[in-house]
This record gives sequence, C-alpha cells and structure tokens, in this order.
Amino acid sequence: MAAAEQHDMIRDTVRRFAREHLRPHAAQWDRESRFPREALAELGKMGFAGVAIPEAWDGAGMDHTSLAIVIEELAAGEGATSTIVQVNNLAAGILLGYGSAAQKERWLKPVARGELLGAFALTEPHTGSDASAITTRAERCGGGWRLDGVKQFITSGKNADVAIVFAVTDRAAGKRGISAFIVPTSTPGYIVARIEDKSGQHASDTAQIVFENCVVAADNLLGEAGIGYRIALANLESGRVNVAAQSVGMAQSALEAALVYAHERRSFGKALIEHQAVNFRLADMATRIEAGRQLYL
Repeated sequence: MAAAEQHDMIRDTVRRFAREHLRPHAAQWDRESRFPREALAELGKMGFAGVAIPEAWDGAGMDHTSLAIVIEELAAGEGATSTIVQVNNLAAGILLGYGSAAQKERWLKPVARGELLGAFALTEPHTGSDASAITTRAERCGGGWRLDGVKQFITSGKNADVAIVFAVTDRAAGKRGISAFIVPTSTPGYIVARIEDKSGQHASDTAQIVFENCVVAADNLLGEAGIGYRIALANLESGRVNVAAQSVGMAQSALEAALVYAHERRSFGKALIEHQAVNFRLADMATRIEAGRQLYL
C-alpha cells in the first residue's frame, strides 16, 4: 500500500473513532475531570499506543507522519485523549531508541500495546524545555539509583504506569551529567504532590511529581549514564510536530462547529453563512488550517 493511501486510511479510521467514541463524551469528561481509560484501552487495541513502534516490539509499525495524523484526528474529537496518546507514544519512542533488549521486552511492549501508560518527566518548577537546567538528582544507592527532586506539569503523572525521568547523575559534567531512568509510578517515593487546575483538557491529569528517596534498580537506567540530555532533546523535536498536529485538529473541530452554527443561525432574513463578511472569515479559517496541516505533514 502506498504511503498516501495508508495515511488516508488511518485518518478515516481515527476520525470515525473520535466522532463515535470521543466527541460525544468530551464535555462531560472535561467537567468531571474523568480520565478516558476505556477509550485509551480501545485505542491501544487499534495500535495507536505505539504508532511508530515496529511490529517486532508490539507496535503498529507505521511512520511518524501516521502518528501525527492520529494525534490530529484524536484532538478534533477530544483534546485530552490526544495529549495522553501523544505522550504515551513519546515514551514508547524513547524506550525504542535507547532501551536495552530486556528493557524493551519489559517496558516497551506493554506500553506499545496500551497495557501500560507512559509519562515523560523532564520539566521542573524552575525550568521547562531547558533540559540542562534541571536539578532533580539521581545518586547510586546500593545496587540501584535513588532519585530526589520535583517534576512539574507532567502529563499522566498520576495515571501513568511508568515514567521516563531525567535526573542529574554527575553535577560536575553539566549537560553530560544528565541521565534518563525508567521509573514505575508504583515505586515508593514517587509522590503525586498536586494535580494542576488547568483551563482545559481536564480529562488529562497534569501533575507535580515529587521524588523522595525513590529507589530504582540499576538496570532501570536508560541507555547509559550521561546521555539523558541527548535523549530529551531528540524526542522533544518529534513532540513539537505532534503538538502542531494537535493544534490543527482542534482548529478543524472549531471550524466545523462554526460552519454548523453559520448555517443554522439567521440574521437579517438569511443564514449567517450567506453574509459575505462571515463567509470570507470562515474561508480564511479553512485556508489557514489546511496550511497548518501541510506544514506539519
């Protein structure tokens, strides 16, 4: 199957799912801050928990364009679900790129199947995408590592099963002293300190995580010590593409709602859509959305 044909099929499949299973519940989930666990389970069965993960590791074996299309169409149906799926795919990609065979077997496969939910813990209260400025530390402790520090704005921090956590292992080495760890969220010392009260996407928890004497095994170190900064930057790039796709999906949904209203609402004896000024504005919206779509594709 040609790539374009496959992408169209994926778009149609996810759009249908979003319209049938996400959009009808979006307002209620947002009001109740209800985590969409059932919808995520179904998406996992469809292969969308590990879109760009090879089939050998229980992923869907598709490309990164397919992943962006999935995120766009999910976002058009319900924003929080698209955010959760996006971050899960981010965690899966990191495990694929830097995990050992044993780590992939233990963690990547269930994350790619949607049986475990992944989180990405980089941001701290005083620093965002500047990974070199983090202060969470990891020190050798017996046969493992002890993590101490605070992470901020962590998507799925409360509901995830496993988090990719970045911490300083060598303060004197600067950027080369940052490492990445696989941390099960059930580990003692992994503390959900606060859930952020956001202006939207309440169905997706955004948490402050405190690590307090949080001890993980030595083989939970991802890759090797000192490459955490590289891991973070490499994967933030792909994440930004998916955020762009998510924005396009939300804008598309807003346009569709505006078109429906413009056909229903009447003013001065005719539908709003028949007023040239409104018509031009809607046309401009459609043009800009399509331009955004082509940019991320």
